[in-house]
Amino acid sequence: MAVTLVVNPGSSSKKYALYREGKVVFSMRFERTDFGVEQCTEISGIRQQCEGVSADTFSIALEHFLASAVLKEAITSPEVVTKVALRIVIPGSIFQKHCLIDSEYIRHLKNGQALAPLHVPHTLRELTVIQAVLPGAVLVAVSDSAFHSTLPPEARLYSIPRADAAADDIYRFGYHGLSVSSVVRRHHAVVGYEPKKAVVCHIGSGVSVTAVKDGKSVETTMGYAPGSGLIMASRAGDLDASALLSLMHARNWRPLDAQAYVNNHGGLNALGGTADLRLILEASARGEVAARDAVRMYIYQIARAIAASTIALEGFESLIFTATAGERSSLLRTEIAQQLGHLGVRVDADKNEEAHSRDGVISALDSQVKVAVIRTDEMGEMYTEAQRFG
Repeated sequence: MAVTLVVNPGSSSKKYALYREGKVVFSMRFERTDFGVEQCTEISGIRQQCEGVSADTFSIALEHFLASAVLKEAITSPEVVTKVALRIVIPGSIFQKHCLIDSEYIRHLKNGQALAPLHVPHTLRELTVIQAVLPGAVLVAVSDSAFHSTLPPEARLYSIPRADAAADDIYRFGYHGLSVSSVVRRHHAVVGYEPKKAVVCHIGSGVSVTAVKDGKSVETTMGYAPGSGLIMASRAGDLDASALLSLMHARNWRPLDAQAYVNNHGGLNALGGTADLRLILEASARGEVAARDAVRMYIYQIARAIAASTIALEGFESLIFTATAGERSSLLRTEIAQQLGHLGVRVDADKNEEAHSRDGVISALDSQVKVAVIRTDEMGEMYTEAQRFG
């Protein structure tokens, strides 16, 4: 029986799942934290105990995952995997669609490494391992930007000459599309109606806010590259071009130096001393000034982006929190909602506490906007898209 392997190599994690006839039979997640590498395993939806593993295990994660799947009798051998879906995060019109991976596609990926340094190098390394371990499998590139291909011109274009934009493919592509589309797919089941005017907040290592109208993306905070937009774990987000040029001039940086700087030395890491939001929140609660300022700036930017998204939607009916921090932190959701009180957003404290890593409506009875937590399912979305290819 054919099995599809879904591979999601993020900027700070690796996720793998084996699907058979639309259902997950075995999955494993590896995540780098300030405390080391954590591995969590699920067999047919039953969560196994998470445990710490060595850095060496992280480096051979795919081989370890497949060996574990055989050991747990989820599959008989790696050879039963006939298709692999791989998440792709990189700027470019060629990458804003789902497609089969061939040598030409890989060449374009290699040429674009500098455009998404937190994603593409990991993806290429993972792809090399996949080709070596599963040489007979069909490889499908699942775009993280495809969902945002519906952005209207006013949200997609930059204010540069059209000829330059066309010649060098400079547009706002948007990211976290797989996460947002998975949330949109389950919006009705959780909230009770189709997402006519919804704002989706993806808050994890990467952070973005997307306006969804009638199920389609009409505005999003991430632009040309996945390091743009809001403050993230180590990514600076939007930075005045003149400020960056001034830094480059003062420090004699090359473009790659500047790229590394805004992707690795910005965000919470720069403002609060760590990229781990949990530690920042704890330090803020203790009254540490740098952490407190980092949290305030973080919440302010997200709330401002939500409010701005309502322009594209002409109001909004639902506000959705998703991704690691969006699903787990009731404090973060409360603080963001409080910033949006003037828009009629109210959160019920008890419902908010109960919705820890599970779907649920958390808005108060007097809220003019439905507020909900909907768990992201990028892996399931990737599986669904991959089935369109033979």
